[in-house]
Amino acid sequence: MKTQKKSQNEYSFVEHLEELRRRIIWIIVIWVLISVIAYFFSSQILDFLVIPLKKYQKNVIFTRPLEPFFSILKICVFIGGIISIPHIIIQLYLFVSPALTEKERKISKVISIFFPIFFFSGVIFTFYFIIPLGIKVLFSFGKGVLTPFVSIGYYLNFLLIFMILLGLVFNLPVFFSALAAIGLVKSNFLKQKRKYAIVGAFILSAIITPTTDIITQTFIAILLIFLYEISIIFVRIFET
Repeated sequence: MKTQKKSQNEYSFVEHLEELRRRIIWIIVIWVLISVIAYFFSSQILDFLVIPLKKYQKNVIFTRPLEPFFSILKICVFIGGIISIPHIIIQLYLFVSPALTEKERKISKVISIFFPIFFFSGVIFTFYFIIPLGIKVLFSFGKGVLTPFVSIGYYLNFLLIFMILLGLVFNLPVFFSALAAIGLVKSNFLKQKRKYAIVGAFILSAIITPTTDIITQTFIAILLIFLYEISIIFVRIFET
């Protein structure tokens, strides 16, 4: 009887791993497929992404033979990744949903909807506000004497890293909501720690801001504080 029970448990574990493998394969397939499709529009995407840089540097250059190839590859993988975020979240939800209660499933669905929305908002905000402002401030140190000569590889690293980073930072309300849903965070606790959050916002802004000027850092800090206040509202809705 014990032997039979052990075999069933082993089968359940193997079946669980097989389900995980299947979900991961689907995530990779869709990510690669979108990345391949993005390749056929890579010229248009590249022209769009370099708009902030071309305001200060007429020609976008490369300094190494393989740099154009890796730049296009980087763009395609990035586009494939961010577009497939909803699909990734769906696959993760389908994997964990059998172990969730009905209430937890409803909460997970809501969080799954808001994560892409906040992430895309962060990416768009970064491209249209943070990157242009960052480039303007950084290039201003040239005092009209130094001429920008930034290669496409360095520019894309600068751009994509901050777009992903700010996209995740924008999900602060979603992260807190998830913690509230499992009972680890309460809205009253966040209210009590508000003054520490304000200080932390300025410290974090100094770390993640691509420039060293106080105006940009203050702007980012205010944004983080705003996200923290939204988090309190979300936590009040999801807290158990």
